[in-house]
Amino acid sequence: MTYDLVSLSIIMMIAVACPIITQLIPGKPMPQTVLLLVFGAIFGPFILDKIWVTKAVELLSELGLAFLFQLDVVLGAFAAGFILRFVTSNGNHTLNLKLEGVGYGFLIPVFFVVSGASIDVKAVVANPALLITFIIMLLVRAVPIFVATTLDHRVNPLDPQDKLTVSLYCTTALPLIVAVTSLAVQGGTMHQTTASTLVAAGAVTVFLMPLLGGLTSKLMKGETRLIAPTA
Repeated sequence: MTYDLVSLSIIMMIAVACPIITQLIPGKPMPQTVLLLVFGAIFGPFILDKIWVTKAVELLSELGLAFLFQLDVVLGAFAAGFILRFVTSNGNHTLNLKLEGVGYGFLIPVFFVVSGASIDVKAVVANPALLITFIIMLLVRAVPIFVATTLDHRVNPLDPQDKLTVSLYCTTALPLIVAVTSLAVQGGTMHQTTASTLVAAGAVTVFLMPLLGGLTSKLMKGETRLIAPTA
């Protein structure tokens, strides 16, 4: 019980601090989810060993995963509360607001912090080649997206620089990577080291790809302005 309270207390402090830190960073280059993972890794068992993934913490983390992907089947424990939707006209809106507050304000941060606590930082640092390989593999995802936006002229009249920016943004897949690797490790189909490196690569793409997208967009638009007067 003590481990549960200590772990949840630290997780809640991280959940409160991360939005504040994100707002204080100029330009907001690092999303809140990445900070949750970073602090989870720092306070997790592989570094400071202050967060213990007990059964209670793991249960809340799984509920956070359910809220993250809006899996109503997993949230069957709350089925009785949804009866309010049919009892009163205000029940639907009020209940949804309360559930969203619990989900986005508590359960989802718990999921990301617990996922960060499961990252073996030393294993990731010890194998940088694997980390770079995973980042490149995620970057390759931008190619089919760019091709699709280029071929579809009817419904997507984007400029080339906008297509490239959208493609780079679409390479970020941190929530899905965290969810899949967590389930794979629990099921025994993926080693913790591989999962840690995949999550780290996903975290890198979350703040790296938007920066690259914005940079390429500015460069390409700048070149267009230089070429336009000479046309």
